[in-house]
Amino acid sequence: MAQESAVYKFWVSFTDKNKTSFETGNPEQFLSDRAIERRVRYNIPVTESDLPVNPAYVDSIRILGAEVLYTSKWFNAAVIETSDSSLIELLTQQSFINRTELLYMKPDMGDPVLKALRKPDIMNPVDYTPADQQILIHHGEELHNQGYKGQGMIIALLDGGFKNVDSLPAFESIRLNGRILGTKDFVMAGNDVYREHDHGMKVLSIIGGYIPGELNGTAPDACFWLLRSEDVNSEFRIEEANWIAAAEFADSVGADVINSSLGYSQFDYYPHNYTYEDMDGNTTLVTRGADMAASKGILVVTSAGNSGNKPWKYVTAPADGDSVLALGAISADGLYAPFSSQGPTFDGRIKPNVVAVGYGAYIQYTDSTVGQGSGTSFSSPVMAGLATCLWQKFPELSNYEIIRILEQSSSRYPWPDNYLGYGIPNLGVAINIITGKDDKLSPSELIIYPNPAKDHLFINLPPDAGHILKWEIIDFAGRCVRTSGGFISLTDTGFYIGSLENMNRGMYVISITAEYFNLSGKFIKE
Repeated sequence: MAQESAVYKFWVSFTDKNKTSFETGNPEQFLSDRAIERRVRYNIPVTESDLPVNPAYVDSIRILGAEVLYTSKWFNAAVIETSDSSLIELLTQQSFINRTELLYMKPDMGDPVLKALRKPDIMNPVDYTPADQQILIHHGEELHNQGYKGQGMIIALLDGGFKNVDSLPAFESIRLNGRILGTKDFVMAGNDVYREHDHGMKVLSIIGGYIPGELNGTAPDACFWLLRSEDVNSEFRIEEANWIAAAEFADSVGADVINSSLGYSQFDYYPHNYTYEDMDGNTTLVTRGADMAASKGILVVTSAGNSGNKPWKYVTAPADGDSVLALGAISADGLYAPFSSQGPTFDGRIKPNVVAVGYGAYIQYTDSTVGQGSGTSFSSPVMAGLATCLWQKFPELSNYEIIRILEQSSSRYPWPDNYLGYGIPNLGVAINIITGKDDKLSPSELIIYPNPAKDHLFINLPPDAGHILKWEIIDFAGRCVRTSGGFISLTDTGFYIGSLENMNRGMYVISITAEYFNLSGKFIKE
C-alpha cells in the first residue's frame, strides 16, 4: 500500500491590512445589512478588525504553493494547507507575514491513550423527569407563554456535524418554515454537514427541536446556521482556527447568538497541550476568537467541559473567556453533575457562569426516538435557547447585559462557587430584574429547589451562614411536620432533605437556625 501524503496546516499572521480595497466607511462591502444593523443598535464601531485580509497577500501565498483554506479578518491571518513542510520557511521570509504556527499534521502523531480520553463520550441515558423539566427548572415557560420563542433571532451552531437534520422528525418544523438559513463546513470545504457526526444534531434538538408531546426546544422558532468546525476524528489546534472562521462567518451573516458545545485543552500532538495556566481568558486562540465574537455584539454561549471528575477538572477553552457565557451541568432535580468542569479560571474568575440541565437532558436520536444524554454539551444549548428568547423580548440590552442578568437571576447569586457558578438561572426573575420589579436577595432568604417539590429539596445557603444548627418544616397551620434529627449533611453549596413523598400537598415554610443567620423560605409540596 502506498504511503499517504503528509498534510500540514498552518496559521499565517499578516503584518497589516495596507493597500486593501476595503474601507471601514463602506461596511456594506463585507458585512450583511443585519450585521451592520447589530453594530448600529449597540453602538459598536466598524473597525479595521472587520476588514477582510488583503487579497494580494492571499494571492501571494497561493503563488508560493500553499492552499488557502480560509482567512480570519479578526486576527488578520490565513489558514493554509500544504504537503511540503519546508514551504513554511519560505513563507516566513515574506515581508507581509508576521508569524506562522503549526495547527495540524498527518500522519497522526497522537498517543492512542490520550485520543481515547480527549473527547468524553455522551454518558448513558438516565431516567429523571419529563423533557419539559429542562425548560421549567429555569421558568422558561414564562417567556414561551408570552410568545417569545426566538422569532426573528439567528443562532449559529458551531459543532462537529448535524447528521440527519434534513430528515429527522424533531426538525420538521424548522425545515418546513425555512428556519435553517444554511450550512457550511469549515473542516472540509463543500462537505455535506448532514452526513457528518450527530453531536450537533442533538445540540440543535435541544434548542430548535419540536415533537408534540415528546420534545420542546428552548427557542423553537429561531432561525439557525449550522456550521461544522469540529473534526471529531482527531484533536488538533486547526479546530480552534476552524472555530474562528465559523464565528467570523456567523458575524458576517448577522447571527445574534453562537452556541459552541466544544472545548479544547489536550491534543493529539503533545507539545500543543494547554495547561491550567493557559485558562486565563487571554491565551488560547479559540478563547481570543470567542471574546472577539462577543466584542462584535454576539452572545457566545459555550459548554464548560466534562472533566469535573478527571485529573483535568477545570473548564476548557473557550469557556475561560471573560465575555463568554459558560455552562456547567446539573440534573433536572438541580443537583450538580460530577462530570461538569469546574472553575475558577487561572486568573481567579468565576466559571462556569451558570448551570442548566446537562445530566439526563432530552434529545433527538438518529433513529428518530427521543431519549436522554449527558454532558455540558447539552446544558449549553438549553441556556443558549432561553437566553435567545430573553434577548428577543429585550433587544435593547447588549450581549454583556444578558449574561450579567442571567447571573443575577440565578440560584447562587450573589454567592457563586466553583461548581455551579452563580447557579440555576430563573428567567422569571431575569424579566423582573430588567423591568425593575425584583429586589436583590437578602442574606436571610433561602434558595430552594426543585420548587414545587415531590420527594426532596436542596437548600442553597450563603457561604457566611456558618454551621447549620437546626431545620424545621412547618405547615401553614403552624405545625412542625419535619425537623432535623442529629447530624446534618452539608455540601459546598447547601444541604439536601429527602423522603418528602409522605407529606401532604400544599405550601410549607422551612426555617433554618444557622450559626450566624436565621433563615427561612417557602416551598410547595406537589
